[in-house]
Amino acid sequence: MQKLENIALLRMRNNEHFQFMTDVDQLIVTNQASELGIDSLYPAFKTALTAEDAAMRVELGSMKSKSIEELDKLRDKTWNAISLRVKATILSPLAAEAESAEFVSRIIDLYGDLRAKSYNEESAGLSNLVADLQLAANAEHVNKVGIQRWVSELKNQNDQFQTVFNERNAELAGRESGDVRAVRLQIDPVYLQMAEIVNATLVMGVAKPAAISFVGQLNEKIKYYKTTLASRTGRGKTEEKPAE
Repeated sequence: MQKLENIALLRMRNNEHFQFMTDVDQLIVTNQASELGIDSLYPAFKTALTAEDAAMRVELGSMKSKSIEELDKLRDKTWNAISLRVKATILSPLAAEAESAEFVSRIIDLYGDLRAKSYNEESAGLSNLVADLQLAANAEHVNKVGIQRWVSELKNQNDQFQTVFNERNAELAGRESGDVRAVRLQIDPVYLQMAEIVNATLVMGVAKPAAISFVGQLNEKIKYYKTTLASRTGRGKTEEKPAE
């Protein structure tokens, strides 16, 4: 028995998420919400999707949005370089270097992988991490690992990101809210409820032909998005792997 497959909605980028929900909407319209047994939930889904569309338009309407994305990728890359350098130095044959790398690693671990955080959380986390690494008491360890210049550069990149991000927010202050993340938190639960209902009709053997068709069509799209997410995860792991 075929059921709707799970999909990691939280891992989707905003454009991917909006496109996926748009695909879902088109399939619902094609197969009719009443035939799928989700007619009571569909209006809420449609309202949330309309709000996501508006938020996306506001976000994409800023000339600084692309610059923000590029700056975020740059600071992510520098954070990753520092993390890899520390991990590699832990394997150093020189005891003093290895010990310092262990010390620095514990500081980095306190904050976790900041790349997975929201913009504001990552900015705050990087500010605190850099401040810790630049403490006079930690300078000897940072120097032994050889990342003092990289840490300084990470601070510059994070400061630049926050400056442009704040400028973009000021630019959008007079417009309708474009918080895509907040809208996603509204539409995701509705989608999951609809998926549960459709799957329940399949399990109980009362699904209409339209529901069976809907599941088959949507699963094909879900496979595509899963492949995209898996490919991105694979690239991320490759970047994190220290050179041998």
